[in-house]
Amino acid sequence: KMAWETLGPPQDIVARWALLPQAGDLLACPFAGLVATALRHAPLVIFLVLQLYAAGADAAADSEAPCSKALGFNESSGPKDRSKQDLQFCAEHHGRTCCERNHSRQVLSSFAGFSQERSTRCVQMSRFALCSLCDGDVGVGIKARSNLVTLCPSFCKRWFDACAEDFFAPGSTKGQVTPCGPGSFVCSPLEEITQDPVSFCSGIGDFVVAESEDPLEDACFDGVPAALSKGKGPRAKWERPMPYVKPWWRRFLDRVQYHWVTRWLEANAAGIIIAVCAVIFAWSLIAGEIGRAHV
Repeated sequence: KMAWETLGPPQDIVARWALLPQAGDLLACPFAGLVATALRHAPLVIFLVLQLYAAGADAAADSEAPCSKALGFNESSGPKDRSKQDLQFCAEHHGRTCCERNHSRQVLSSFAGFSQERSTRCVQMSRFALCSLCDGDVGVGIKARSNLVTLCPSFCKRWFDACAEDFFAPGSTKGQVTPCGPGSFVCSPLEEITQDPVSFCSGIGDFVVAESEDPLEDACFDGVPAALSKGKGPRAKWERPMPYVKPWWRRFLDRVQYHWVTRWLEANAAGIIIAVCAVIFAWSLIAGEIGRAHV
């Protein structure tokens, strides 16, 4: 025993034993590369998870945002999906909008002045601009200032360029511009009235132009509907109105009006009048003769 402790274990045996793979090494070796790769990409994975969480939070906040009372909408609810319901105009926004039937009718009425004697480009861009009121992000006030729709500078310039050669007239107040119509006294091409797209967009209606295109600094409407960029909102409750039913007395008069007796009276009205007059005249003659006979 003392000799073994003095000499120690044989070095060749220890060296060979040390080179043999251990049980823990056999399990760890296949996963060592995966663990190293995961550690290298851990910051990227965490970043993506945070981005997805933030996007979900923003979407939830947008869906819960109420419509703007300053713009004339019902503030008790947010943007709704009103596709194939009762909206009369601005179909591109029906999937996510605060507009109701009366709002779409007002936009259509405003568009009437832009649809007469205008170039196709001007008509199309004017429709896009006026319909921005029914955009979902505009409706909740994200792309609006108080009661004014905020247009992006690039969108405003496209609108100005599309209508530059069309005729407009100065409005009743300074800086205001209106489409040339039958009641306009002086009409000129838009490019002769102003060369500034911002002045045009600000003076043509309830619009204001953002200072930049950066959505973080000043969110603005760039022509892309929120229904397209964010998807449809929750479906609005709506029931198709029942068809109008006439009261019973009106239906009776309608049937009488087309009765054969009525048609016969209408066809022979002149003869009937003449016959009645003749009867009255004959009766008066007979009455006169009878009176003279008694005398």
